[in-house]
Amino acid sequence: MNKLLREKPPLDLIILILHELGFLGLNDTKLFCAEELNLLTLESWVPLLEPYYLPCKAKRYFDTLDFRRIITILRHILPLHGYGLTSYERLHLGKKRTVYQICAATPRMLAQGEEICVMFL
Repeated sequence: MNKLLREKPPLDLIILILHELGFLGLNDTKLFCAEELNLLTLESWVPLLEPYYLPCKAKRYFDTLDFRRIITILRHILPLHGYGLTSYERLHLGKKRTVYQICAATPRMLAQGEEICVMFL
């Protein structure tokens, strides 16, 4: 499966994590900085996600959680459901910052719940 995870976390857990961090869901395409994430809700979702990681990796990533570790965890779990986290460097208020955006992993891959409509002429 993966060198980090025992098994794939369910989609509803991923959506719960995103809601707790301040997103609308997987299709929320807003640009954000790591400092904008809501870390006040860590106690509600970290114990749910940690069992999916291998024990040695869970100790490494969940020992001391900060903004950088949350971004790393998002980079681990989003590709499992066809999404990714892209990063850009932007100048904001005179400082160079890294901004992130959730997007579909490949343009050909459909977002969860979207339908294909084929019309024949």
